[in-house]
Amino acid sequence: MIPLSLTLFHIELSEKFEDIDCVEAGVAADIFTFFNNHSLFNWQLNNNFCEARAEAVSLLLGRAKIPHVKSWVMGAAFFKKGYVGGLKNNWNYHVAIALPVRNGGKINWMVVDPSAAFAPMLVVDWASSITAYSHSYYFLKDAGYYIFPEDKLFGKAWHKRRHRNFKWTMQGLLGFSSLSNSGKAKLAFKKRQIREVTRRFMKMMGEGWRKQ
Repeated sequence: MIPLSLTLFHIELSEKFEDIDCVEAGVAADIFTFFNNHSLFNWQLNNNFCEARAEAVSLLLGRAKIPHVKSWVMGAAFFKKGYVGGLKNNWNYHVAIALPVRNGGKINWMVVDPSAAFAPMLVVDWASSITAYSHSYYFLKDAGYYIFPEDKLFGKAWHKRRHRNFKWTMQGLLGFSSLSNSGKAKLAFKKRQIREVTRRFMKMMGEGWRKQ
Protein backbone atom coordinates (compact mmCIF):
# COMPACT_ATOMS: atom_id res chain seq x y z
CA MET A 1 0.00 0.00 0.00
CA ILE A 2 1.43 3.40 -0.98
CA PRO A 3 1.64 5.79 2.01
CA LEU A 4 -0.47 8.95 1.94
CA SER A 5 2.29 11.10 3.42
CA LEU A 6 5.25 12.37 1.44
CA THR A 7 7.51 11.42 4.33
CA LEU A 8 7.56 8.81 7.09
CA PHE A 9 9.33 8.69 10.46
CA HIS A 10 12.05 6.01 10.55
CA ILE A 11 11.93 4.69 14.11
CA GLU A 12 14.83 2.21 13.69
CA LEU A 13 17.35 4.85 12.73
CA SER A 14 16.09 7.61 14.99
CA GLU A 15 17.34 8.18 18.52
CA LYS A 16 15.28 9.34 21.50
CA PHE A 17 15.86 12.71 23.14
CA GLU A 18 13.05 13.03 25.71
CA ASP A 19 15.27 14.59 28.41
CA ILE A 20 16.93 17.20 26.21
CA ASP A 21 16.69 20.85 27.28
CA CYS A 22 14.55 23.04 25.04
CA VAL A 23 15.00 26.50 23.54
CA GLU A 24 12.42 29.22 23.05
CA ALA A 25 10.80 29.60 19.63
CA GLY A 26 12.25 33.11 19.39
CA VAL A 27 15.76 31.75 19.93
CA ALA A 28 15.24 29.26 17.10
CA ALA A 29 14.18 32.11 14.82
CA ASP A 30 17.22 34.19 15.83
CA ILE A 31 19.56 31.27 15.15
CA PHE A 32 18.03 30.75 11.72
CA THR A 33 18.46 34.43 10.86
CA PHE A 34 22.05 34.49 12.08
CA PHE A 35 23.17 31.52 9.96
CA ASN A 36 21.03 32.49 6.97
CA ASN A 37 22.71 35.89 6.80
CA HIS A 38 26.28 34.87 7.62
CA SER A 39 28.61 35.12 4.63
CA LEU A 40 30.57 31.99 5.58
CA PHE A 41 27.58 29.79 4.71
CA ASN A 42 26.73 29.70 1.01
CA TRP A 43 23.38 27.92 1.32
CA GLN A 44 22.66 28.04 -2.42
CA LEU A 45 25.53 25.83 -3.60
CA ASN A 46 24.17 23.39 -6.18
CA ASN A 47 25.95 20.38 -4.69
CA ASN A 48 24.89 21.57 -1.24
CA PHE A 49 27.47 19.76 0.97
CA CYS A 50 24.77 19.58 3.61
CA GLU A 51 26.73 17.39 6.03
CA ALA A 52 29.52 20.01 6.13
CA ARG A 53 27.10 22.86 6.81
CA ALA A 54 25.19 20.87 9.41
CA GLU A 55 28.46 20.01 11.15
CA ALA A 56 29.71 23.61 11.10
CA VAL A 57 26.44 24.89 12.57
CA SER A 58 26.46 22.07 15.13
CA LEU A 59 29.99 22.89 16.28
CA LEU A 60 29.07 26.53 16.78
CA LEU A 61 25.86 25.72 18.64
CA GLY A 62 27.71 23.18 20.76
CA ARG A 63 30.25 25.82 21.77
CA ALA A 64 27.33 28.05 22.77
CA LYS A 65 25.77 25.15 24.73
CA ILE A 66 22.56 25.33 22.69
CA PRO A 67 20.85 21.91 22.64
CA HIS A 68 20.35 20.46 19.18
CA VAL A 69 20.44 17.26 17.13
CA LYS A 70 20.82 16.46 13.44
CA SER A 71 17.78 15.72 11.32
CA TRP A 72 18.20 13.44 8.30
CA VAL A 73 15.86 12.71 5.40
CA MET A 74 16.41 10.05 2.72
CA GLY A 75 14.47 8.94 -0.32
CA ALA A 76 12.80 5.53 -0.02
CA ALA A 77 14.58 4.34 -3.16
CA PHE A 78 17.90 5.01 -1.42
CA PHE A 79 16.86 2.49 1.25
CA LYS A 80 15.71 -0.01 -1.40
CA LYS A 81 12.53 -0.34 0.65
CA GLY A 82 10.23 -1.35 -2.20
CA TYR A 83 8.54 2.00 -2.75
CA VAL A 84 9.84 4.45 -5.30
CA GLY A 85 10.64 7.68 -3.52
CA GLY A 86 13.19 10.42 -3.98
CA LEU A 87 14.26 13.87 -2.86
CA LYS A 88 14.48 17.15 -4.69
CA ASN A 89 17.70 18.12 -6.51
CA ASN A 90 18.36 14.38 -7.05
CA TRP A 91 19.68 14.13 -3.49
CA ASN A 92 19.92 10.68 -1.91
CA TYR A 93 19.85 12.29 1.52
CA HIS A 94 19.86 15.67 3.23
CA VAL A 95 20.81 16.74 6.76
CA ALA A 96 20.43 19.86 8.89
CA ILE A 97 20.38 20.67 12.59
CA ALA A 98 17.12 20.56 14.56
CA LEU A 99 16.35 22.52 17.72
CA PRO A 100 14.02 21.24 20.48
CA VAL A 101 11.26 23.77 21.15
CA ARG A 102 8.79 23.07 23.97
CA ASN A 103 5.14 23.14 22.92
CA GLY A 104 2.96 22.39 25.92
CA GLY A 105 3.87 18.90 27.06
CA LYS A 106 5.76 17.86 23.93
CA ILE A 107 8.85 18.81 21.97
CA ASN A 108 8.58 20.38 18.54
CA TRP A 109 11.72 19.64 16.54
CA MET A 110 12.41 22.76 14.47
CA VAL A 111 14.88 22.36 11.62
CA VAL A 112 17.26 25.22 10.81
CA ASP A 113 18.06 24.83 7.11
CA PRO A 114 18.39 28.01 5.02
CA SER A 115 19.21 25.85 1.97
CA ALA A 116 15.63 24.60 1.89
CA ALA A 117 13.46 27.00 3.92
CA PHE A 118 12.91 30.64 4.86
CA ALA A 119 12.38 30.02 8.59
CA PRO A 120 12.64 27.18 11.12
CA MET A 121 10.33 24.31 10.11
CA LEU A 122 8.80 21.37 11.94
CA VAL A 123 10.89 18.35 11.05
CA VAL A 124 8.03 16.53 9.29
CA ASP A 125 7.24 19.63 7.20
CA TRP A 126 10.92 20.08 6.38
CA ALA A 127 11.26 16.46 5.25
CA SER A 128 8.08 16.73 3.16
CA SER A 129 9.24 19.94 1.51
CA ILE A 130 12.46 18.24 0.36
CA THR A 131 10.66 15.15 -0.96
CA ALA A 132 10.14 15.26 -4.74
CA TYR A 133 7.89 12.18 -4.94
CA SER A 134 6.65 9.88 -2.23
CA HIS A 135 8.00 8.84 -0.15
CA SER A 136 10.97 9.68 2.05
CA TYR A 137 12.08 8.73 5.56
CA TYR A 138 13.21 11.18 8.22
CA PHE A 139 14.91 10.56 11.56
CA LEU A 140 16.88 12.30 14.32
CA LYS A 141 20.44 11.44 15.31
CA ASP A 142 22.90 12.72 17.88
CA ALA A 143 24.67 15.86 16.67
CA GLY A 144 28.07 14.17 17.05
CA TYR A 145 27.49 11.99 13.99
CA TYR A 146 29.01 13.47 10.85
CA ILE A 147 27.95 10.99 8.13
CA PHE A 148 27.00 7.34 7.70
CA PRO A 149 29.19 4.64 6.13
CA GLU A 150 27.92 3.55 2.75
CA ASP A 151 25.61 0.50 2.87
CA LYS A 152 25.72 0.43 6.69
CA LEU A 153 22.84 2.72 7.59
CA PHE A 154 21.44 0.35 10.18
CA GLY A 155 24.66 -0.39 12.02
CA LYS A 156 26.37 1.49 14.82
CA ALA A 157 29.25 2.48 12.57
CA TRP A 158 28.11 6.02 11.77
CA HIS A 159 31.17 8.25 11.50
CA LYS A 160 31.47 10.51 14.53
CA ARG A 161 33.08 13.93 14.35
CA ARG A 162 36.85 13.98 14.46
CA HIS A 163 39.76 15.91 12.98
CA ARG A 164 39.36 14.48 9.48
CA ASN A 165 35.65 15.33 9.48
CA PHE A 166 36.61 18.89 10.43
CA LYS A 167 38.83 19.17 7.36
CA TRP A 168 35.96 17.91 5.18
CA THR A 169 33.68 20.46 6.85
CA MET A 170 35.95 23.36 5.95
CA GLN A 171 36.21 22.07 2.38
CA GLY A 172 32.43 21.70 2.20
CA LEU A 173 31.95 25.33 3.19
CA LEU A 174 33.97 26.15 0.07
CA GLY A 175 31.85 23.82 -2.06
CA PHE A 176 34.08 20.82 -2.67
CA SER A 177 35.23 17.57 -1.09
CA SER A 178 38.69 16.06 -1.33
CA LEU A 179 37.04 12.62 -1.23
CA SER A 180 36.10 12.99 -4.92
CA ASN A 181 38.53 12.98 -7.84
CA SER A 182 37.61 16.55 -8.80
CA GLY A 183 37.89 17.57 -5.14
CA LYS A 184 41.40 16.14 -4.89
CA ALA A 185 42.41 18.34 -7.80
CA LYS A 186 40.80 21.42 -6.22
CA LEU A 187 42.56 20.70 -2.93
CA ALA A 188 45.90 21.41 -4.62
CA PHE A 189 45.04 25.02 -5.52
CA LYS A 190 42.53 25.95 -2.80
CA LYS A 191 44.85 25.69 0.19
CA ARG A 192 44.84 29.44 0.77
CA GLN A 193 41.02 29.56 0.66
CA ILE A 194 40.82 26.62 3.09
CA ARG A 195 43.13 28.40 5.53
CA GLU A 196 41.01 31.55 5.31
CA VAL A 197 37.70 29.71 5.81
CA THR A 198 39.21 27.83 8.75
CA ARG A 199 40.48 31.08 10.26
CA ARG A 200 37.06 32.72 9.94
CA PHE A 201 35.31 29.68 11.37
CA MET A 202 37.64 29.44 14.36
CA LYS A 203 37.08 33.16 14.97
CA MET A 204 33.34 32.43 15.10
CA MET A 205 34.00 29.57 17.52
CA GLY A 206 35.91 31.94 19.78
CA GLU A 207 33.25 34.62 19.68
CA GLY A 208 30.36 32.18 20.06
CA TRP A 209 26.91 32.40 18.56
CA ARG A 210 25.32 35.76 19.09
CA LYS A 211 22.52 37.86 17.64
CA GLN A 212 23.46 40.12 14.78
